[in-house]
Amino acid sequence: MKDKVPSKITGFFISVIGTGVILRFLSVIIDRVFFFNSEFTLKDYEDLGLVIFIISIFIGILWLYRIKNISD
Repeated sequence: MKDKVPSKITGFFISVIGTGVILRFLSVIIDRVFFFNSEFTLKDYEDLGLVIFIISIFIGILWLYRIKNISD
């Protein structure tokens, strides 16, 4: 099982960057579908990048925790 699991650092960065890209893509889709004619948009929300960053780091830490349990 250890040979199929990427290294901890590589997996952490893949999970953080992948989560960030997916969340940013979902925010664009939500803007276009739900807030099409509204004055409020998610991309104008100042802290959206920070929220996406924090969620991505949290997912990366969860990935590290899960890998720790798998490799034991």
